[in-house]
Amino acid sequence: MGTLIKNEFKTHNARQFIESLDETSNSVYYVFTGKPQTYTEDSTPTPTDSVTNAQYQVWDEMISGKQITTDDAKHMIKKNAWANNNAYQAYDDLNGSLRGTKYHIVTTEGSDYHVWKCVANNQSSGNSISKPLYSDVSSSLNTLYIKTADGYQWRFMYTITGTNYTKFTTTNHIPYYAHTNASTNAVSGSLDAYIVTNSGNNYNEFCNGTFTTVTNSTSQVLASSDFTLSTNNDFFNNCAIYIKSGTGAGGLNKIIDYNGSSKVITLESAWSTNPSTSDSVFEISPSVTIKGDGTSATARALVNTSSNTIANVEVVTRGSAYTYVDVTIEANNMASANLAVVRAPIAPTGGHGSDPINELEASHVGISIELANTESANIPTDNDFRQVGILKDPKHANVQINGTVSGSWTVGEKVTQANTTSFGYVISSNSSSVLLANVVGHISIGNSTNHANISGADSSATMNVTSFFVNTTEAATINTSNESQRSSFSTFDQRHFFKHTLGSASAFNEDEKIVQDDTNANASVFFANTSRVSATSVRGTFNIATDNVVTGQTTSRTSKLTAQTNPDLVRNAGEILYLNNIDAVSRSNTTTETVRLVISF
Repeated sequence: MGTLIKNEFKTHNARQFIESLDETSNSVYYVFTGKPQTYTEDSTPTPTDSVTNAQYQVWDEMISGKQITTDDAKHMIKKNAWANNNAYQAYDDLNGSLRGTKYHIVTTEGSDYHVWKCVANNQSSGNSISKPLYSDVSSSLNTLYIKTADGYQWRFMYTITGTNYTKFTTTNHIPYYAHTNASTNAVSGSLDAYIVTNSGNNYNEFCNGTFTTVTNSTSQVLASSDFTLSTNNDFFNNCAIYIKSGTGAGGLNKIIDYNGSSKVITLESAWSTNPSTSDSVFEISPSVTIKGDGTSATARALVNTSSNTIANVEVVTRGSAYTYVDVTIEANNMASANLAVVRAPIAPTGGHGSDPINELEASHVGISIELANTESANIPTDNDFRQVGILKDPKHANVQINGTVSGSWTVGEKVTQANTTSFGYVISSNSSSVLLANVVGHISIGNSTNHANISGADSSATMNVTSFFVNTTEAATINTSNESQRSSFSTFDQRHFFKHTLGSASAFNEDEKIVQDDTNANASVFFANTSRVSATSVRGTFNIATDNVVTGQTTSRTSKLTAQTNPDLVRNAGEILYLNNIDAVSRSNTTTETVRLVISF
């Protein structure tokens, strides 16, 4: 049984991820850093998707994280920078392998970048040598299609500012940004190009010239320019006449009668604008008949005058609403011509540019997060990291919420904030505060229009949230003096903090393993000075405020622990969606690191 997973399914998943960042009941995602310790392997190892390696160990070695916002995540398409003398694939509604080709490009113009979709490539007969220019697109964007001198035709899709390009672009991908005018001017089921699959032969019916007499809107006398007008009656019957330039330019009509001696043509219908004998220039060629379920598409055939074959078919009007179409080439049949075979690729539902995410295969999501020094003292710069990842919907270990309490909370009851759908469970409370454990989502502060009340599931207690503190203490008491406390959910710190009294002259070394003598509890030192230690990879439970000695396994230095603060998040509560091991990145208080990730769906 054959199956097909369409690109739309892939882009749907990418859309769902991005939409989930901004939905009412939104998921919360963080980019996190980890693995401060040197790899045990000789080279950077590839993460393995085992429970131990991709779950438990990751949590052990996690350092800190920063929330992904809607401004930090974008759909991404393949980066095909236009290059001179390269061939590009044209859109074709019958080409099931189109998305594996270079059918769209990005060009640079000034400080901006412009994305184009190739809808015609000169019958695949040559490379692109003329870059499409955004400056040739009208300000109203009514001119969305550009035909360059090399025979290529491009459809403008969207623009990326230089700033946004720099923020998200990687070696292989560029971001997508919606362009309202480009999408709203799309036409569903338009015919934007034609493909000549058989050029035929003996197409002798062609000529160009001017009008010597315009008797009326359906009768004119012709004069030739580059070719001799036939003296045969009916020679140009059933051919098309196109006003190439001058008065009435763009007009297309069909010749139903031709007098070879007088050079008088009779037209099938009246011109919308009559040509002028002073400046109008015509071209005659075989006519193009378009039959389908859409309307208003017209085209004209271009003849190779050396071989008398159909070289190309040129769009005159694109039409709309086609889902099927049949194209035929018609001439006077006096020369026993072999019929050319032409087909017209139909634009996708909605038209070219209506849905660039699907049209350009934006099934990748780019995430770009800046770690600006300490992020206002909320993430560490004391050590390096070797792993980045994405964490979904973690639980905050404890959050102190302040406000005016109405009623009494019950220890253990679920407390929910209606406007954010965030919730947690009561540890303790008093008249002005409640301490919650296992908080899912982000609590918000109320204002004059949004009171941001929280309410208990079991009790009738409510509170209008006026402020909150994330990670007040691991103890079941409200304490606002803890050193890792913060008033925002935008970052987290997953290190363990200890206060200690040194038993030696110097503090522990960075990345040194420390072990408590009597409990055998151990950890890896992230940072240490004379008063405190931060650590990752904590195993066991350290005794605090005892005479138990902690010893460094490399330096043999010692200390006694006097206080402890646990990490912001509940260990192993949340989904690790993405992992990437990298070379060590050293942080400092004066630098900004940009984490760029591209996820394929």
